[in-house]
Amino acid sequence: MPTVVMVRDVGAGQRLGPDDVALATRSDGLRPGSALARVEAAVGRVVTTPLTVHDVVTPERLLGPDLLAGQPADRVAISVPVLDAASIGVRPGHHVDLYATGSGARAATDVVVLAVHDAEESTGLGAGAPARVTLALDPAQATEVARGLSALEAGQSLVIAIRHGSGSAQ
Repeated sequence: MPTVVMVRDVGAGQRLGPDDVALATRSDGLRPGSALARVEAAVGRVVTTPLTVHDVVTPERLLGPDLLAGQPADRVAISVPVLDAASIGVRPGHHVDLYATGSGARAATDVVVLAVHDAEESTGLGAGAPARVTLALDPAQATEVARGLSALEAGQSLVIAIRHGSGSAQ
């Protein structure tokens, strides 16, 4: 299948140009389901994590004007650290609840996952970056999540729970 891949290394925060990506053929077994199939879908978008030569380009690795596409006009995107989202299979399009571990309080209810970023291994001293999810929140939910994030400094974490019947929007 046609698959957009990187032809050079690009750091997080950089905008992809036409010389950064190319179309390659990948079999279904070697191609993530969300992989981009058109170069035009990647060019001009900002990379959220470092990408290296031959990496497959997926929407989850890119920012762009369509991050909140299809969401109500009042939604904002917030990226939050969570405990082990990957082990429960959280994917973009899922509807989830977000809880604070210290208090057990629900910080957000029935929100849409826009992107999932795995925990990054540390490249030096100290701990690596935690797993993160980017969520589409209304202003009230964003306020509650921001309060929860301020409590993280006190040793609290956020956990994510997939809602029953949640399906991928892809």
